[in-house]
Amino acid sequence: MKEYFKQIFEHEHWANLKVLESIICASETPQRAIEIFSHTIAAQRIWLDRINGNVTELKVWEVFDKEIMLELLEINYTDINKIINTQDFEQLIAYKTTTGQHFTSTINQILSHLALHASYHRGQVVILLKGKVETLPATDYILYIR
Repeated sequence: MKEYFKQIFEHEHWANLKVLESIICASETPQRAIEIFSHTIAAQRIWLDRINGNVTELKVWEVFDKEIMLELLEINYTDINKIINTQDFEQLIAYKTTTGQHFTSTINQILSHLALHASYHRGQVVILLKGKVETLPATDYILYIR
């Protein structure tokens, strides 16, 4: 499981960097693309804080400047790797959602959610960048592993 998640999150980091590069290089970046990509970064941070038992100050739809996004992606990627290398994937994490509901999920479930959530939102951002960048970023997993 550890090797699987390492590869999944290596891909995710690679894909996030490609999308961020397109956001930065776009002739005109739609505000909604910035909002969605910021949400992806913020949501990931919130989940990582939950796993690590930290209280977060971030809002799930917090918007970041383009310049800050890279720094946050790197911090999140470092923390994900620490979790993958040190945590029991079946460990239950108790948390409260942004709406105040209490749940528990395993680290395995949370990591799976993070990867799928980011992929979904990267697709939304790429659609918004159509016509704003010379070449849309191709971020499919199969392209990464070839």
